[in-house]
Amino acid sequence: MKRSRLTSVRRSAGALIAGAVLLGFFDPTDARADAPVACTVLEIEASTSDAPAVDPALRPLEKKLKKPPFSSWNTFKRLGAHTVTLELMKGSTLTLVHGKAGLILREVTARGPKKARVALGITLDDSDGKRVLDSKVAVDAGDFLVVGRSLRGGTGQLVALSCKP
Repeated sequence: MKRSRLTSVRRSAGALIAGAVLLGFFDPTDARADAPVACTVLEIEASTSDAPAVDPALRPLEKKLKKPPFSSWNTFKRLGAHTVTLELMKGSTLTLVHGKAGLILREVTARGPKKARVALGITLDDSDGKRVLDSKVAVDAGDFLVVGRSLRGGTGQLVALSCKP
């Protein structure tokens, strides 16, 4: 008797999951919260010149770079690019031209038809090892987040990152 009841419960649970998939309440392809995340990190040098220019490699960021606070510069040159895979709550450090960047994947959330969101911890250290940024952010998967700081001589260092589960 107990065996048939257990089989009945399993069938009911299977039917509920199948119904949820058909109705769109659950997407089995949603990103798992503990799955690794692939991130692209771009280091950009920002300056002001008589001939405004955006490095062709930075075209996906052009709209963001034309908005404040980045619009105080008009020339953007890519200094470097990194690809890093982040695991949940495990940090990664990248060496940049102007210091170091630290990244930690804090959380990945994906529910229903909405785009996944990636929560990150970001730190930037200058060339002398002094911490200049320590922030926690959440961004839609695949969108670029740009952070930056002013350098000597009127230039700036920008770091753009985009992560996808």
